[in-house]
Amino acid sequence: MIKNYLQQGSNFVKKVAGKAGAVTGIKQVIGSRLAAAGLPLAGEWGRQESALSSQSGSPSATKDWAVTITTPVFDELMADSDILQPLSQAMGDTGQSMKGIRFPVTPAVFMSHSASYDAREVLHNNYPYYAYQNSRVDQMTINGSFPVQDTKDGLQWLATVHFLRTVTKMYYGSGNNQGNPPPICKLNGYGDYVFQNVSVIITNFTVDLRSDVDYIAVNVESQKGFDGGTIEVTDLETLPGVSQGTVTGASSNSYSPIASTVQSGSVNYVPTDSMITVQCIPIYSRSKISNKFNLKSFADGKLAKDGFI
Repeated sequence: MIKNYLQQGSNFVKKVAGKAGAVTGIKQVIGSRLAAAGLPLAGEWGRQESALSSQSGSPSATKDWAVTITTPVFDELMADSDILQPLSQAMGDTGQSMKGIRFPVTPAVFMSHSASYDAREVLHNNYPYYAYQNSRVDQMTINGSFPVQDTKDGLQWLATVHFLRTVTKMYYGSGNNQGNPPPICKLNGYGDYVFQNVSVIITNFTVDLRSDVDYIAVNVESQKGFDGGTIEVTDLETLPGVSQGTVTGASSNSYSPIASTVQSGSVNYVPTDSMITVQCIPIYSRSKISNKFNLKSFADGKLAKDGFI
């Protein structure tokens, strides 16, 4: 209680002493009396006032350091996809297109580095000898929450899941690049010396669709528009307000707003909160390792821009 009174008195003195016409030296007088009584100003021992330094102008403050997974073949492979359109739009603090997924909440990232040694057993010896074999960056796990509050977030959730489905599949069937493995991705996050353009392959991802959260409806708009075909409406609970039957072409405007939504795109229900876990492994080409890697340059941090971790 005494501390609060002293604090209030100190604040009052500062406020009064700062105004024009205030009694000169009143703050110093009270401060001297407190010091004579063995009490610090405002009743707080070791209190120091200092201005907070601004980081608004530093590159680390303006650059988006959120965890992102992108792919260099986004424009070639995914630019025409309706469901992946949210990933090609401006994202993050920089306002630039990510061409991939961005974790909206800081995820938990688990990574490990290992050096393998072969134990050479020697007869009649208390200690084995170890021969170095190789070093590696082990599989990393990225586990993050994905909250959805509105339609925009819901479209981002759909695009994120579809992106991960795409980059875990090979080029198969008709089309270009037949027989090629799944696309290589780029991992970025937390700054230049943590993850910067790290080439990774996605080996596994999981998404939980829990029963204890709400689901909201989002509509994936079609760039090409409705083709005038028919949509069979059979689930009245899924599409409330739509009469059971067939919604046909442009003549269905007399139906409810949900029916109009069905015409222009696809209604999907996404969880308001879910966990998305991605497992990935850093990968480097033989040429990149042979021509660019140097342990001294790595120690100096010069190879971070090349994705070496």
